[in-house]
Amino acid sequence: MIKTRFFILLLVPCLLLASCGTSHYKITLRDGREFMTASQPELNRKTGYYKFRSLSDKDALIRADEVLMINEM
Repeated sequence: MIKTRFFILLLVPCLLLASCGTSHYKITLRDGREFMTASQPELNRKTGYYKFRSLSDKDALIRADEVLMINEM
C-alpha cells in the first residue's frame, strides 16, 4: 500500500513535467488553412520553405510566401 502511494506520488509530477515540455505551433496560411505542428517550424532560407513535424509524426514542408503567421500554442 505504501509502495503504491509512493509510486503514484512520484509518477504524477513526472507526467506533468513531461507534458509541459512539448510545444505545439499553429501555422496559418494566407488562404485561411491552418496546420498544427509538433515541432517548431524552421525556415530554410535557401529553399524558401518551412520544415516541421506534423502531429501525425511526419515531416512536412510549406512555402514561406504562403505563411501568414506562426503561433505557439
